[in-house]
Amino acid sequence: MKELLMMLENLSNDINKFFDRFSSRRITPQQIKNRIIIKRKLRKIKKALTPDEIIFPMILGAIILGAVGFLAIQLG
Repeated sequence: MKELLMMLENLSNDINKFFDRFSSRRITPQQIKNRIIIKRKLRKIKKALTPDEIIFPMILGAIILGAVGFLAIQLG
């Protein structure tokens, strides 16, 4: 029982150390560049998928067909 309590205590300390280290990291210049690129791509995707007469029903239909296919595979 003592060993189990020691293991749990050590695990708790390790998790706390990990989150302390993780939260105090500095962002590198490459990560900043990557974030800018990803935000730019997401903006383009959102702009392309603005709800109009064609895109929204097509996406909704693809989701429904995917769900039906998934259920057919799982239940079949």
